[in-house]
Amino acid sequence: MTQRETDTRSGTEVEPSRAPDPVRGGDRARSVERLARLFDRPWPSIIAAFVVSLGIGLLLVVLAGGTAAEAVDVAYRSTVGSQQGMIDSLVYTTPRLLVAVGVIVALRSGQFNLGAEGQLQVGAIGAALGGAFLAPSIPGPLALPVSLLLAMVFGALWAGLAAVLKVWRGCDELITTLLLNFIAIYLVQLMVQGAMKDPSSTFNQSKRVIAVAELPRFGFTRLHYGIVIAVACVVLVWFLLDRTALGLRLRSVGYNPVASRYQQLRVGRLTVAAMLISGAVCALAGAGETLGVQFRLIQGFSSGFGFEGLAIAFLASLRPGRALVIALIFGGIFSTATRLQQELGVTASLAYVVEGLPIVLLACAAGAQALRAQRKGIA
Repeated sequence: MTQRETDTRSGTEVEPSRAPDPVRGGDRARSVERLARLFDRPWPSIIAAFVVSLGIGLLLVVLAGGTAAEAVDVAYRSTVGSQQGMIDSLVYTTPRLLVAVGVIVALRSGQFNLGAEGQLQVGAIGAALGGAFLAPSIPGPLALPVSLLLAMVFGALWAGLAAVLKVWRGCDELITTLLLNFIAIYLVQLMVQGAMKDPSSTFNQSKRVIAVAELPRFGFTRLHYGIVIAVACVVLVWFLLDRTALGLRLRSVGYNPVASRYQQLRVGRLTVAAMLISGAVCALAGAGETLGVQFRLIQGFSSGFGFEGLAIAFLASLRPGRALVIALIFGGIFSTATRLQQELGVTASLAYVVEGLPIVLLACAAGAQALRAQRKGIA
């Protein structure tokens, strides 16, 4: 029987206090599963949602003073209609894809990682620390690997902090990862204004990373090998989750952590492992921006990659292969919005409208479908 305690003020018996149970995450795991199913639509539905979204975006361009013909022409040249457009689209795709793949690991394991933005921010700090401060004192061939490794370690530890708090004290990872985003953003601000600031610059930025620590580029373009790393992560995460024993255990914990405990799985360790892997992959997005685009740590380098990656993950139904396709679409949308701002004066924030509308449309469609099914059941 459960021992009972007496409240000294009221004299009534109460249940004794106990430490938080780190595996009581069945409700959270089911929430992730329901969200994944909500967006698990056939490709025609997803394409239709993006077509409607693009149509609304076109209407907004017209309302902002442009013409439909100009907008379509810019969209074509910003994506598949020119070499520069394709390069820009792939550059914008890279961080979003890395974040999407990273959060897929956590979500498939039942961990609601909303901290990808913070993990890529600290990943950028790690990459800048390696590329600008440590690289000059180590052999040249090791500069880039060390910088990438430091970024992954920083991101893994940042995500691992939320995981340890969940396992050790029962803290909700949704809250802790979300709050850690703000800490990481201000940590970058602190670094570029203080310890890592370039003394020769009046801007808030670190020293430039040395040449051997930069990500190689394709020819004389701005497209760097981060896109190769991102595609490799897609394959590796797919293999990990769907073809390995560790992936099976992670998915088991994600599906039902309570049942996994009764199957003698070490739920706490698997929770931490999932978040470490997720944080490491998300951190590569920040490393790519630091070592392949900005070549230094800069305040505000991310335009919200962490949250866009989360949207991509859910639109992809937590499937790495689908995430690759949808990340390419998002990259093309952002490339188009950037060019529209340059040529027509339409704010680049239009990209977020066009990216967010498919989520709303698919959610509404799924809700309507569920309502119809419920009415049929009642009838």
